[in-house]
Amino acid sequence: MKTFNTIVLFIFFSSSALSQNLDEKATYARPNPDSQHMKLINGHWFNGTTFEQKTVWLSDGLIRFKNPGIAEDTILDLADQFVIPPFAEAHNHNLESSYELDKRIASYLENGIFYVKHLSSIKKRVTPLLKHYNKPDGIDVSFAHAPLTASGGHPIALRERYLEKGYFQGLFTSIEEIEFHGYVRIDNATDLDKKWDSILSFAPDFIKLNLLYSETYEERKNDTAYFGQKGLNPKLIRPIVEKAHAEGLRVSAHVETAHDFHVAVTAGVDEIAHLPELKNGRAIAKEDALLAQKKGLVVVTTVSLVTKRQKRPEYQDLLHNITTNLKLLKASGVTLALGSDMYNDNSTEEFRMLRNLNVFSNLELLKMWTENATATTFPRRKVGRLQEGYEASFLVLKTNPLANLDAITENITLRIKQGVVLN
Repeated sequence: MKTFNTIVLFIFFSSSALSQNLDEKATYARPNPDSQHMKLINGHWFNGTTFEQKTVWLSDGLIRFKNPGIAEDTILDLADQFVIPPFAEAHNHNLESSYELDKRIASYLENGIFYVKHLSSIKKRVTPLLKHYNKPDGIDVSFAHAPLTASGGHPIALRERYLEKGYFQGLFTSIEEIEFHGYVRIDNATDLDKKWDSILSFAPDFIKLNLLYSETYEERKNDTAYFGQKGLNPKLIRPIVEKAHAEGLRVSAHVETAHDFHVAVTAGVDEIAHLPELKNGRAIAKEDALLAQKKGLVVVTTVSLVTKRQKRPEYQDLLHNITTNLKLLKASGVTLALGSDMYNDNSTEEFRMLRNLNVFSNLELLKMWTENATATTFPRRKVGRLQEGYEASFLVLKTNPLANLDAITENITLRIKQGVVLN
């Protein structure tokens, strides 16, 4: 037996709100029979509130708090370091291209981000890349594939622009060919019924719908000046949610405005994919925030997007409004999950920006980035917590993050995923 002395080796928004909407019988862990049987000693393990010193065993890639009676291959002395769940990125789109893919994956893992929620992708483009994901020594990714939108809605303009630039060479020759792969047009109930089976045939892990500027839907729907700047008819959101839930699929809504937020919450979506009003600077209604909490809805932060307006005169006003809305959601007890929607980045900078806003405690931020972001990415898997029978995926830190969050990713000394030590 080898022994190593490894010297280098919620947020009160409880993520239990996420599990209230799930069938507990459907939760599962992914065992990994190829992992080592380990015994970890002298570590301080995060229990969701604080750290406890304990001895932990890893068997078949799962966490065990009692000796499973199997001879250990390895004993790791954690030397009084701190063990937390891995981080997650609850909103991105940067894993559907082979360009610098290895670099992107390495950046995720280097920063301790094991789980990524991919909120739209072209399945025909991403399918050859799936071999890189969802394996013990890499990142795990859940996919929505094509988002639902209206004719002329987001992201059709984006897909058309990329087609013209040649990004889809060899895949598509016209914008019409991209439907179902890169977007699905739903303009009425008939469209929804006719296209639903085709949507499901792409095997999405969840349904993504685009709800943009719904308060001016009638004004925008036939106006070509708003090409790419509009979304679904707000009257269709509830029927979409009902169809998705009947298939056991959660629904994530892209929103832009406080009114979009109201429509989505009222219709029963499971997740708001963006903090609203990053462009216009309006307040979320308090009653909508309270309803979101009551329904166990998750809001993904994406505050980093406001930095795209950093040179505009209204930037400080937008920052103030973001802070106001985050404080309202926090006070209302809404579950917040950390996600960036920054194509050339990941949730690391999102975490730093949220920290600089001084809205959340260290405990709240830690849970937003670990438990909450992971739970909304893989809601039925036993990941994101350090509990008996959960997947043995975690990070070991030199310092206590509840005392000091400075350079948290630089303090990672060990990364273990499903019982596999990552280099």
